[in-house]
Amino acid sequence: MKKSILYITLCMFAFLQVSCEDNREQYLDDYSTILYFRDSGEIEYSIYKTEEKADYAISVVKAGSDKRSVTAVEMKLMDESLLTDYNEGHGTHYKILPSGCYSIETGQLAFNTTDMYKRINLSFYTKAVDALQGEEDSDNYVVPLILCNSDDSINVEKKYVFVKPEVVTPLVSFERTGYVMNTFSEKDKPLIDLTLPLWLSIENKWSFDCYTEVNEELLDIYNQEQGVNFMLLPSELYTMNEGGVVKMTPEGENRLNITVNREGLNYGNYVLPLLLTGISLETIEPDPTKNSCLLGVSYVPNADNLQSIHLTESMISYHPNSICEGAVEYLIDDDPNTYFHSDYNVGVPLPHWLQFALPEECSAFRFEYVTRNAGPHVVPHKISLYGSEDGVEFRKIVVLSSELPYDVGQTYTSPVLVTGENIKHIRMAVDESPSGSFALAEFRLWTL
Repeated sequence: MKKSILYITLCMFAFLQVSCEDNREQYLDDYSTILYFRDSGEIEYSIYKTEEKADYAISVVKAGSDKRSVTAVEMKLMDESLLTDYNEGHGTHYKILPSGCYSIETGQLAFNTTDMYKRINLSFYTKAVDALQGEEDSDNYVVPLILCNSDDSINVEKKYVFVKPEVVTPLVSFERTGYVMNTFSEKDKPLIDLTLPLWLSIENKWSFDCYTEVNEELLDIYNQEQGVNFMLLPSELYTMNEGGVVKMTPEGENRLNITVNREGLNYGNYVLPLLLTGISLETIEPDPTKNSCLLGVSYVPNADNLQSIHLTESMISYHPNSICEGAVEYLIDDDPNTYFHSDYNVGVPLPHWLQFALPEECSAFRFEYVTRNAGPHVVPHKISLYGSEDGVEFRKIVVLSSELPYDVGQTYTSPVLVTGENIKHIRMAVDESPSGSFALAEFRLWTL
């Protein structure tokens, strides 16, 4: 019996020895020193045009059970032969970045008892790297580094690093783009102060000027695309600080300040179409996707002057001309738990709309709705308001999107909207919603 137990014990010991031998690398950290790049593999690194030189810190780590071990490892630049072998084995297409584009001190790294890592500085020269970016396969350029030649172990999965530099131009943009609504009435001060912040895509460390100008073509394009008829804000009724020049500094407010004299305006929807045209620092550019803003200045009657309309079911029509859930009467029953739902069964794409026949002509109105108390997929995300004198020919008044609530059970109250002409029919068209239909719990209307 004792011999059998001894035999079994010896067999188990031999099996464990083989297992440890087969998985030596897996458990290496438990009893030995191992070296590796903290950030290994491909590293994409942005170099900004505003900097002559950009530094990237490479860290080589010493790990293992004995934190006080003494060791050394060589970090070297991979040559063409090594890089070719790596590319063939890994399906990559790396090319060695030309030596004039960077500098780094390679060679032996010695770790004493207190060293947990070594940090090596890799410097990129911006102009030299930027000059390569127009070349074919320029996005394959890297600084390829490898760890080798150590008496201790090197982690085979973290022994390579390929730093891929990319020169990036910092961009200045308007913080708000597209049409930005601002509404004012007689209750407001005669001089209206508007601000339009500018934003730099990276942390600002420089002082420079941004040049803005009024561009009427932007308004013409917007009016044509949206089917509206906004008017250009008269030049004699506003001033811009520094004539439209924004002085950007690291600690500054970095914004365009505009003062509008509302006393010279008639009721209507005006726009100051602004374009960011240039930067005094050649290494910074305007963002071509965010370089314009249509700063709205709508001068409207006081909301207190508008009269509440007692809506009835007979005054409301809708498109599609059918209902799959709820009822029109639920829009005007003062109960947020009931709702009207535009018909999603008939396959009619958005826009879906509600239309209101008014008892009298109006020149201004505002409205309020409550989103359904369940299902954010039926909440309007973009709506257009139209007006008509005869209920047949409609003219678009305004488009609303960013101002709208996107959640359930929310109340939205519009600003006062001027129509530009007397109308007897108002259409609220839902242009966008997550589901392709919409539902509302309540709707209210005021007119002048």
